[in-house]
Amino acid sequence: MTELPLPRHVPGFEAAVTAGLTPARPAEPPAVRQPAAHQELVRVAVRLAVSVAVSVPWAFFPPLQHRLGNASVPVFLAVLTVGLFVTRAALIRFRVVFLDELRAGYVTTTFIQGLFWGNGGGDSDVVGWEWRGLWTLTSDGRVVSAPDLSVDPPGVYPSPNAPGRRELWTGCRWANVFFDDGHR
Repeated sequence: MTELPLPRHVPGFEAAVTAGLTPARPAEPPAVRQPAAHQELVRVAVRLAVSVAVSVPWAFFPPLQHRLGNASVPVFLAVLTVGLFVTRAALIRFRVVFLDELRAGYVTTTFIQGLFWGNGGGDSDVVGWEWRGLWTLTSDGRVVSAPDLSVDPPGVYPSPNAPGRRELWTGCRWANVFFDDGHR
């Protein structure tokens, strides 16, 4: 289901294309920058798994709690906090690399629905994604699928909802996630 207007119908679209502020539309598969978004997403999953694996024994293993005594809860909270901080940092890195891939006209990780958190101006809701307008590549650059050039690819475009700002288009709807000129 497409929420109208499409990016190409939003005022300022042509100027944004001319200024290079919309996703590239390369005729040939672009070189994948390293690390790829897929690799960064794997790092997020690994950091989250390690955080949980390290935190759970502190919370649910009585001999460890007994050995630490009154320090058990603060140690658990410290380990959990560090784990969440490291995971969030990896998630932010994934987001930057993912946006760079969209801007370059390709993607190395795909999902049907996903969360793309706001940056002070958008909602944090689950949105649908459509990848047909982009090159879909593996992390090492092999082609999974070529783009359908008749489709506006996911990426950041002039916003129909906030004139003068840029908004994330998921390939099938506006995500209500906004970017200002100084923000990638």
